[in-house]
Amino acid sequence: MGGAVVSEAASRRMIPNLIGVAVLDIVEGVAIETLTNMHGWLERRPVNFRSLDKVVQWSVKSGTVRNIESARVSCPPLVTLVNGSTPENPCYGWRTDLAASEQYWKGWFTGLTEKFLSCRAGKLLILAGTDRLDKDMTIAQMQGKFQLLVFPNSGHAVQEDDPERMARELVAFWKRNERLVLPPKPHSLHA
Repeated sequence: MGGAVVSEAASRRMIPNLIGVAVLDIVEGVAIETLTNMHGWLERRPVNFRSLDKVVQWSVKSGTVRNIESARVSCPPLVTLVNGSTPENPCYGWRTDLAASEQYWKGWFTGLTEKFLSCRAGKLLILAGTDRLDKDMTIAQMQGKFQLLVFPNSGHAVQEDDPERMARELVAFWKRNERLVLPPKPHSLHA
């Protein structure tokens, strides 16, 4: 969902001096197609957990996050103690009710391709697999409209499954797109 938000803000030119937009494992056509599976995924997801370790274990076993070290950092903040929970008998529930936002899901992703491609900045799309590219983005990639990186050993949480590579690639992208600040012209110093 973050890719939809950043693409919207960048396409509206809401961010001054924006040098790049990186979108992680989301493409409009594929996202809209998979929304039909979201209900099933939410129904299969446990409602609560008896410990933070159980949250981490479920996240890895379900394939939500493939890197256990990353899951230990990123998954506990996704839950909160449920009312009535005690230190002797803790119960953790999801911090965010994803189903409550269902009416907005399609709108978040509709127009994502156009918004992403219209950004006046460097564009980077990082995917877990090329099967996640839809027709429009495949054509745009072939035309050189954005940089594509594939993290084949990752799942949807590419930033968590391979954080070291993600960091290297984002720094390299930033450096490639960093604006050069030139010193003032010598004659303008004496004016």
